[in-house]
Amino acid sequence: MKTKIILFLLLFNGLLISAQEIKAGNNFYFTRNLDKQLIPKKVKILNGTMPSNFEIIKKSRITVLHKDEDYTYFSYWNYTATSDMHATYNEDSSGNTRIFKIKNERFKNLTSTYYNKFRGFKFGTYSVPIRLRNSDGVFEFDSNLSLGASLVARFSLSRYNQYSYIDISGGISITKVNLNPENSNLGSIGDFETVEALSPAAITPTIGILVGIAKNVNLGTYVGWDHISTADNKAKWIYDRKPWVGIGLNIAFTGNASQSDSKSGK
Repeated sequence: MKTKIILFLLLFNGLLISAQEIKAGNNFYFTRNLDKQLIPKKVKILNGTMPSNFEIIKKSRITVLHKDEDYTYFSYWNYTATSDMHATYNEDSSGNTRIFKIKNERFKNLTSTYYNKFRGFKFGTYSVPIRLRNSDGVFEFDSNLSLGASLVARFSLSRYNQYSYIDISGGISITKVNLNPENSNLGSIGDFETVEALSPAAITPTIGILVGIAKNVNLGTYVGWDHISTADNKAKWIYDRKPWVGIGLNIAFTGNASQSDSKSGK
């Protein structure tokens, strides 16, 4: 089938996904470097003495171990066992895991969420106002609304950026479609000889891929199929069960960001 792509608007009604909360098991990264001279005032070590070469390095990854009323306790993701970084951030000379703590408010100011490769599933409602249809070279722009539900699987494009992701979605909706003499047998034969227009309901499964570029800027491609009933299709609608294609703009989702990966990050 020869296809063309047009721009249509895909609306999801709900809340924007927010960063995950600070709690045990969640992963974060430091958003900036911290001068060595400030370390004694801002970062504490629970076991042993603070390594002399310890510093906070931008984009270094950590896992939260515990949080109380005053402090957030964390450990670093593993560096190569034979490296100086491993001795400084992961284990002391006795093989004990190094555990650090920072005041809760300071931790919020110094870190941001390190997202999963797979961020989880989300659920939302949507409407598709415009589509491009094709049947044997006969093209039609359809602007009828459809309302339905969609299940979305979200994957990270950048694990450092909340708004950099790819969504793979599948949904189903109820759609009002337009039958006329150009796309059906209306106005020509039998019971429909004097009928110029019909608007039956159709069941519409939809699949799509959407890419998050920035906050509130998301582009994707979608394909759907409108299925009208046998009784409604006595007029032989030429687009029945044939795909429509479009490019979508997503503006909101329901659901929460999933928990981050385990400490290994694999």
